[in-house]
Amino acid sequence: MVERIPLSALDAVFLLAETRNTPLHVAGLQIFQIPAGAPPHFVSKLFQKLRGFPVSAPPLNYRLRGGLAGKVMPSWEVIDDADLEYHVRHLALPYPGGERELGALVSRLHSNPMDLSRPLWEFHLIEGLAGNRFATYCKMHHALMDGANFMKLSNLPTDPADSFVPPFWSADSRQNLERRARSSGLPEGWPAMIEKEIKALPSLVRGLSTAVGAALGAAEDPDLVSIAEAPRTVFNVRVGEQRRVATHLASLKRIKAIGRAVGGTVNDVVLAACSGALRRYLEERDELPEDSLIAAVPVALHHEEGTTSGNAVTYFNTRLGTNIADVRERFELIRRTSEAGKAQLKHMTETAALHYMMIVSIPGVLAWLPGVGAMARPLINLIISNVPGSRETLYFHGAEMVAHYPVSQVGHGMALNITVLSYADQLSFGLVACRDSVPSVQRLAVYIGEALDELAATFLPQRAKASAAKSAGRQKRRPHRTAADTRKVRVRTGR
Repeated sequence: MVERIPLSALDAVFLLAETRNTPLHVAGLQIFQIPAGAPPHFVSKLFQKLRGFPVSAPPLNYRLRGGLAGKVMPSWEVIDDADLEYHVRHLALPYPGGERELGALVSRLHSNPMDLSRPLWEFHLIEGLAGNRFATYCKMHHALMDGANFMKLSNLPTDPADSFVPPFWSADSRQNLERRARSSGLPEGWPAMIEKEIKALPSLVRGLSTAVGAALGAAEDPDLVSIAEAPRTVFNVRVGEQRRVATHLASLKRIKAIGRAVGGTVNDVVLAACSGALRRYLEERDELPEDSLIAAVPVALHHEEGTTSGNAVTYFNTRLGTNIADVRERFELIRRTSEAGKAQLKHMTETAALHYMMIVSIPGVLAWLPGVGAMARPLINLIISNVPGSRETLYFHGAEMVAHYPVSQVGHGMALNITVLSYADQLSFGLVACRDSVPSVQRLAVYIGEALDELAATFLPQRAKASAAKSAGRQKRRPHRTAADTRKVRVRTGR
């Protein structure tokens, strides 16, 4: 008998909302440096080695149950004959193999919806990247797992000597051995689930009451963002099929220093940098609203021990202050409204917080219906997500990972998504946009870097002056770069 695993309500939403224009997969783009002294055709040989491991690890061997039952009550079925040739692919970049060529390839790969009749993941090994590098692009359907589990899946060894291990889709991989060691055995039964739901009800009611009060203008905390105050923007439209991916790499040490100087968190600085970039981007298009843009900030919830699939996430809303010119005033608004949003979630149990997100998101889901989105005011303008990654340098078959970029999703009513991932001493910004609705998303990625420079100049004036002087000295020794060169989005380390 085929083993079947039911999808949670949230997982099923990600599945049922899938359309040709709104594929709901997430991905990661990892850049590796080929080891010094590596033999010729290193990447080709690596691909052949990876192809020797069959798909045997959950949830990579899960497939959606077919037929009417699969549509009415979605569930996974465990299979043992996944087509490895379909899921693991070898690609090469055209000359010169720069960031432009890599960005174009990843944009095309991310535009393609997944085959729902197969296990919902793909792994692409990409060679030909300039600088003796290669890349991997791995995508998973959001119904299969959330960002937290995706990060666990892509967590590689920190010692190059230990990096010659089976890939994540193999039951013998390092990640799956660790999962089995942590597993608590059988999932909780119905009595425990019912008890959890009962305990969640009071805090869920309080959270919904607070949200309704804020929407009616009767919030106890004026910094708490209402679900009815997001202005309509060029991002809040129906999206097409094609995507565009852009990236920016920043120093985590610098961002932490800015946060310490102003009494904010790393996430506050990230939001402020995105705010400054969005303000400039919309001003140039003469599309900047009079009211502040509203961003939804996802918050990862606790996964049960041994859990490898599914979603456990909620979110709070924050004002970005895009209608405020002053950098200090804008940052303070972001800090206050973020604190208010987090405080609201802290008063809920994790089960209540999960249900809260699903309930308040219903109007946004309805806006996906044809004709409705044009009439309804958006709940949010975009998602800005901050995903924690490894603090140490990671290795893959002896190759050092030099950058790791998150690649998320967009949908009707939200044509732009910004996800940030910490890795080693870096913070990687991954921007995904509808190609037609948000033109020149690469420019927005560049503006994030310039907004971080503005924050450093405002809150770290002495450090900024020293850095500028050092940079000016380097520029005297370097050939002149054109404006077109500076607009290119970089994937390599060291901006």
